[in-house]
Amino acid sequence: MLWFGTATSQSTVSNDQYQGGNVTASQTLDVVTATSDTTAVTSSTGNSFVGSAVNGSVDVTSSQTLGGNVAASTVINVASNAGPTTVSETDANGNAGSAVIEGGGTMSGSFLQTSGAKTVAAESQINAADAQTNDAAFSVQAAANTQELGAINGAIGANVTQYNSATTTAHGGVVMGDLVDQGTFSATATGNDMSSVGTNGSAQNIVVGQNNSGLVTEGAVSANFGQSEISQTSATATGNNASISNTDGTLQASVNQENESFVHAQAVETSFAYGGATVDAQGVGNSAVAANVGPSLALDNVQFNGSAGVESSASFQGDTGYDSQVNSSAAGNSVTGFACSACGGVMNVQNTQTNNGDVSSTSSIGLTGSARSVRGSATAVGNAATFYTSSPN
Repeated sequence: MLWFGTATSQSTVSNDQYQGGNVTASQTLDVVTATSDTTAVTSSTGNSFVGSAVNGSVDVTSSQTLGGNVAASTVINVASNAGPTTVSETDANGNAGSAVIEGGGTMSGSFLQTSGAKTVAAESQINAADAQTNDAAFSVQAAANTQELGAINGAIGANVTQYNSATTTAHGGVVMGDLVDQGTFSATATGNDMSSVGTNGSAQNIVVGQNNSGLVTEGAVSANFGQSEISQTSATATGNNASISNTDGTLQASVNQENESFVHAQAVETSFAYGGATVDAQGVGNSAVAANVGPSLALDNVQFNGSAGVESSASFQGDTGYDSQVNSSAAGNSVTGFACSACGGVMNVQNTQTNNGDVSSTSSIGLTGSARSVRGSATAVGNAATFYTSSPN
């Protein structure tokens, strides 16, 4: 991990990281009764780079290479009561980078991330079939490459390149007797992820190149209850993701994404007696968002999704309850561009999308008793492009 801090003039940073061995983090909690809370946080990262510059400018060159596998696993066993709150966070990250500029300066940079590992995997399980908790927050996340950029009253000119050939999976499972109040249960898997946020009069010129060729990119979660009050279960799988937003200044973005990985998102929930149950699954080969609450947006977007395909499925099963809602969506390529009309925004977009794979989305609800409302949706699209100008209010 490398830090760079307060600057009054031009600074330069060169970062070169290679991780060849496996990186593994795991933990198991055996709980009978907890009177306060049960919390487990498990994280493993191959290479990590964090930097910031305040009141100055900086030029950054960063190269991160992962050769070994990365794994994170969490198991929580509860015999009777996990307490008022149960928290489980499990994260596996191959290459992770973050760079921020603040206070009127400029950050220029070249960021390269390469994951050649066989697997980047996160797994988490709660075994509490005869136990209860009041509130629960359960998340499992895996990402081969992650690069974050940020500007606060500054400017960014950056080139971000990401290559991933690792199978990337996030798998979560929960078995619980009674969810007394509320709970969220999520699994998220991403091959390449890039985000940049500019605020307070910032300007950005970002070039992004992403290639995801891992065999599988999969986010899957299963949450099963004897009875539950309010529950939200979600699974997300994305081959390549680029999200760029800006406020007040200009935004220029060039995005080129290629996904050859099979993308699969699956969310399953069961509850015999339930108050409100929401289940969501979303799978996308390539996803790009460029949004500017400012004077102009220039976007050049190229997306190619190969023949491996994208699948998304969401389901809920129960006996007697009140409200159930199940949503599933799948897309080969998706892009959204936004400019602020109230800011005099002008948008110039060049978009090319190619999808060669099958896209499948399914949702299902199975009830054996009575319910107040039952709602479901399933959406599949090969290529989706949305560009618009409007007032942010």
